[in-house]
Amino acid sequence: VERYIHYLSVGIANVINCFYPEVVALSGGIANQGEALLAPLREAVAPQVYGNQYLQTHTRILSCTLGYHAGIIGAAMLPTAL
Repeated sequence: VERYIHYLSVGIANVINCFYPEVVALSGGIANQGEALLAPLREAVAPQVYGNQYLQTHTRILSCTLGYHAGIIGAAMLPTAL
């Protein structure tokens, strides 16, 4: 689990450092783990976010409410968005 959190935190920190998002929303199996995974993940990401203290405290990492259904629902809604 620690190795998984390490690699995931590096990826998320890179996204935050490059794109400055307000929210990083995780779905799929990660979302199903809930706070048991998200709490240590947030702790691992924080020291890897560079420069702006605002980003370290204001980019939220959370799980999607749709979980692993997000991809299917998004695909089903795509024709209505076009």
